[in-house]
Amino acid sequence: MEQFYTNERNVQILIALLKAHGIKRIIVSPGSTNVTFVGSIQQDPFFEIYSCVDERSAAYMACGMAAESGEPVALSCTGATASRNYFPALTEAYYRKLPILAITSTQDISKVGHQIPQVIDRTSCPVDTVKFSVHLQTIKDNSDVWDCTIKANQAILELFHHGTGPVHINLTTTYSRDFSVKELPFVRMINRICIGYVHPQIKLNAKVAIYCGTHLRWSQDEIELIDRFCSLYNAVVFTDPAANYTGKYRVPYELVAQQSSEDSNICPDLLIHIGNMSDMYSIVGQPKEVWRVSEDGAIVDTYSTLTNVYEMSESYFFNLYNQYRSSIGDDSYLLSCISSCERLWKKVPELPFSHIWVASQLYDKLPINSVLHLGILSPLRSWGYFNIPSYVNVFCNQGGFGIDGNMSSLLGASVL
Repeated sequence: MEQFYTNERNVQILIALLKAHGIKRIIVSPGSTNVTFVGSIQQDPFFEIYSCVDERSAAYMACGMAAESGEPVALSCTGATASRNYFPALTEAYYRKLPILAITSTQDISKVGHQIPQVIDRTSCPVDTVKFSVHLQTIKDNSDVWDCTIKANQAILELFHHGTGPVHINLTTTYSRDFSVKELPFVRMINRICIGYVHPQIKLNAKVAIYCGTHLRWSQDEIELIDRFCSLYNAVVFTDPAANYTGKYRVPYELVAQQSSEDSNICPDLLIHIGNMSDMYSIVGQPKEVWRVSEDGAIVDTYSTLTNVYEMSESYFFNLYNQYRSSIGDDSYLLSCISSCERLWKKVPELPFSHIWVASQLYDKLPINSVLHLGILSPLRSWGYFNIPSYVNVFCNQGGFGIDGNMSSLLGASVL
């Protein structure tokens, strides 16, 4: 019988992402638990596969290959204690900073601790053996697909993040004998882009938006950089009330975004995601593609369409992309969003006494340079409907979304 790829979807995703990230050399130590992975890559001409029955020797072979080529090398082993034999060479790789990807196949981890033969606990590795470790579970639904995709991308990217080094992927198998899948699924490859890397261009005529979650106070220079970016790319800025962005391109779009008949102006082709935790992120709908900009370089996939993570400051990012264009746009996206807001607000009847009514009466009457500290959820969402003046600083304890802290936070601010 002709053999293709396994029908185990987590294995398919991992293989597809290895190919997308250009990892082709794999040293395999045979066994039954890794047969779905090995059987799948054996028939794919992209991979260079080397056999080594002893896992300790296999891992040292990977060290040599990685050191000579400067490229990542993957390992594959079966269950039981096979992975334990990787530790000496992974320790070597850790201290020599060699990009080794150890893929250890396993039965379902729910069996750990129940005296199931050949099942051991791999949830913890010695601190000086791998930089990063993930577990790819068996896929049962779309949420598992997302989880597997993110974790596999994270692991592969970590091979070269803040220096090179070894990484671990624990790969669940169901021992499927079905190798009938002829094509790998589409997988979303995520790139981490740092200062000095090649930067992808923003497509002409793409609908571009910025979403900013909670954010500390902006400098005037930072606001001008964003406004310049929006003018060049015909972009808009959607914000959490506590984003504290006060530029021209801010649109209080929450009410429009909640209307199913008003979707045409949201759902950008490209969303630039900045800032921190926010309850208002759904204001932008479902963007087709997301670029996350944050100095920590973390893989934050709020919208499930993340493709690039820019490990740099927001100022550096916007200054960089402002240099790529010179002609000013027509602000048509901004004007369209504003028009939608005005049209819908005209349909709103007189509001009853409520959080929203209080916000509607007070949002434009707050004193200059005042501080507004909102409670989570209902107050936050209610004030988000209105264009709070730029001279008001807005804060909200959204980091952990606890109900406590407003009065204490204000007392702390008054002391400062």
